Amino acid sequence: MIMKKSIILAAIAAVVLTGCKDSFLDRQYEGEAISQEKFERLGSETLEGTLLGLYTMIYSDGSSSHDVFGQRSIDLWGDILCGDIAVTNKTYGWLYRDEQMLTATGRTGYVWGFYYDLIHNANAVIETIYNNKEFTGRIEQYGLPSANDTAYKYFEANDTTYAVYLAQALSLRAYCYANIFRWYTPVNYYPVGTSSFMTGQDITTYQCAPVYNETNYTKPQALSTSEQVFQQVYKDFSDAIMYFDAFGGYDRTSKLQIDEYVARGLFAYALINAVPYYRELDNAKYTAYNTLALQLADSVITSGEFQMINRQNLTETGFNDASNPSWMWGQTVVTETAGGLKSWFGQVDIHSYSYAWAGDTKVIDENLLGSLKDGHPWDARVLWFNDGETKSAFKDCPDGKFFSNKNRYSTAAEDIDREWLSDNVLMRFESMYLIAAEAAMNLDQIAKAKEYLTTLTAERVLDDDSETINEYNDFVNSLSSADKFRTELTYNWRVEMWGEGFGLQTFRRLTGTTKRGGNHDYAGGQEVNATDASFNMQIPTSEATYNPYVGDDNRNKIVKFTKLTKAY
Repeated sequence: MIMKKSIILAAIAAVVLTGCKDSFLDRQYEGEAISQEKFERLGSETLEGTLLGLYTMIYSDGSSSHDVFGQRSIDLWGDILCGDIAVTNKTYGWLYRDEQMLTATGRTGYVWGFYYDLIHNANAVIETIYNNKEFTGRIEQYGLPSANDTAYKYFEANDTTYAVYLAQALSLRAYCYANIFRWYTPVNYYPVGTSSFMTGQDITTYQCAPVYNETNYTKPQALSTSEQVFQQVYKDFSDAIMYFDAFGGYDRTSKLQIDEYVARGLFAYALINAVPYYRELDNAKYTAYNTLALQLADSVITSGEFQMINRQNLTETGFNDASNPSWMWGQTVVTETAGGLKSWFGQVDIHSYSYAWAGDTKVIDENLLGSLKDGHPWDARVLWFNDGETKSAFKDCPDGKFFSNKNRYSTAAEDIDREWLSDNVLMRFESMYLIAAEAAMNLDQIAKAKEYLTTLTAERVLDDDSETINEYNDFVNSLSSADKFRTELTYNWRVEMWGEGFGLQTFRRLTGTTKRGGNHDYAGGQEVNATDASFNMQIPTSEATYNPYVGDDNRNKIVKFTKLTKAY
């Protein structure tokens, strides 16, 4: 099936390693060095295997630490660092450095290496496909099929396969750089209630990270600015969506594989995290990027491919099954890929044999829970968290949101799940409504922003009746200013996406300051600010050691925050 170019592509077109040591550069997805000459001879079936190997890197690594398990461990660190997740005990010590807000220094080597490993291997796939002259030659000669229907007859069936693999590899590379951009660029936000100035960094001059692409990834590269890193994100996602659309989309066999909808969702989220830096820097791009984020998110919402979890099923899914129709992107866990204690459920779920079950509970921040209980008495998401009435040792644990697919209720030793076969969520459909609402808010389209938010919250009320729904809708619609709406939107980001890896960026992008609840084992009740060094990752020592272009003078940057004049 040939898909016409969408309004999204039109909008896109309108807007304008660990260190580089040899052992890193030679690393392939299974540790096997493959020469480029051999790689170029690989057929589509072997390329598929290589691409699947890239996906395994998202959830596997060689670490022996029980708090290191790929992307979901990075998600967990961020949610703890910002304080939305409180670690209540340090008996075993896992994740305590994150509770102490030491993630930025203690985790930087892993985060840096994790994304650059993926980038390196994605570059190998991208280079190979671009070097397939039959495939690229037909595109050069006839144009993309979606741009010219008559050209489609000149393409072979295998061309669609190559296009899909290329789109996936580009999406993975973009996803990695989007994460590097937001982890390694100093925070930039408009503090709530302080609309007269902005704190932040000029991303056109801030030296963020090297950009490795398919043409230069075998040699060390100098640091690029944050703006250059983001433009690589922009180009890769734009190209990926173009290939997905031009060659008729992609029917994936696993939700871990990226398709056109996941690419759109990831791109929208990358844009919404970048736009605060452009408000002062380039208002035209600020407007264009918000507009594109809104269009991308809305295209997923209106696609009919996914379903929001409704209020009847809100506490029934356990967020443990990738077949859930609200999951856009996720990992199906089987016996061969189960991480045991070294997994999300091995750290957080009280119904599994886990550190949380054994006493080191990870719970919702007490102050955030107070906002949920007291400020939003109609919010059914309160049922995601244990009230302590029947299991006082597990008070505030997320046992109504995340629970084992083998054992939902019991915490008895003989009943707990020792197989750890619950799936891992990476992106849900509900986040598209939050992204769309935020982009609309940034564009001063408050009525549209409220519509997206209330569509979501209508499925988050305690009572299944129109009166309760209308009560909450009336509340949202009564928010008379963008700043008041922003506070409510921020609350929904924090509660709806709790434990899914969005907390740190919500804090950096929207909240700016917060007070940690009293149920934190470390610094309970402490005021924290997103501009603190704790929330700005530094380039790891290994990069300065092995990359001749990155010295300690670049790595140990002193971030100077400036006051600017444009009001929110």
